Amino acid sequence: MIAPLVLSLLTSIGQLILLALLAPFLTDLDRGASAVLGGEKAPPPGWRWRQIRAGWRQGGPLPPVAWLGFCLTLPVLSGLPLARANTLFGFLSEPALCGVMLIAAAAPCWIHALTGMPTRALTRTLHDGLARRGRTLLLLVPLLTLSGTLIAVGLPGAGTLTGLLQQRQLQPAPALMGGLVFIAAALILSLDGLFLDDRWHEVLIARTTGRHRSVLRIHHDLLRCGWTLMIADLLWPGSIAVGDTSTRHDLLLWSLVAPVKLAVVTGFVALARLLRPLPPTRLALVLAGGAILLTLAGRIGV
Repeated sequence: MIAPLVLSLLTSIGQLILLALLAPFLTDLDRGASAVLGGEKAPPPGWRWRQIRAGWRQGGPLPPVAWLGFCLTLPVLSGLPLARANTLFGFLSEPALCGVMLIAAAAPCWIHALTGMPTRALTRTLHDGLARRGRTLLLLVPLLTLSGTLIAVGLPGAGTLTGLLQQRQLQPAPALMGGLVFIAAALILSLDGLFLDDRWHEVLIARTTGRHRSVLRIHHDLLRCGWTLMIADLLWPGSIAVGDTSTRHDLLLWSLVAPVKLAVVTGFVALARLLRPLPPTRLALVLAGGAILLTLAGRIGV
């Protein structure tokens, strides 16, 4: 009884450490991929870490509210499966619950931005951006709820991503896996302008300086990493180990498979940002409809 609990605790701690190290590099990758795809010069590798370190060295006041978002983001990062399914907080891997927690984790930064901007131009940019993103946010919550619903319908008894990993060993449910790919694509389109683009976040934190700005940047990277991990779990549930595996297999998952799948999702985000053929909300609705039809068809055996 104690050994599985200790293993789950170690898995969660190791996962948090790995994600904390990878998060700024994913922002690096996104900015670089977007620049290359757009025909621009990519920033040098590691610029995000240097940006965070430079801000921290500037010093300055660090209000306690800056750490508030971490209270919701870190449990999500330790609950969503990365390389193994036996995380300590696996019950938090329900997509709607994770999504609501990540949205709430971003709220302090948004509220802080609304309290005043240093220039009228930034104020106008903020209000216009919030108006556009508010409509997308209204679609995001139903999409997250739909993700959990499809999992529960496609694999009865599996209401979370961890449950999905366990149940799919008994019931492969290929139609559900295809539906979740559609949902993942819809989430990418919906999340890009809200939580996956660091340029928008820089507008939100324009009033901050020094260590305060560095902490908010770190939190944004972790928040983005949480969304990326959720999408990766929906796309490739087979990349996560369930049950007993060899040490070599575990090392391969942690050192190669996990970082690569997060990097691939980040590349998908940059590509979707460049090539989206329709307004993102409309295309996300089309993909969500396809996910519903595919999952139901598999469930009724069409």
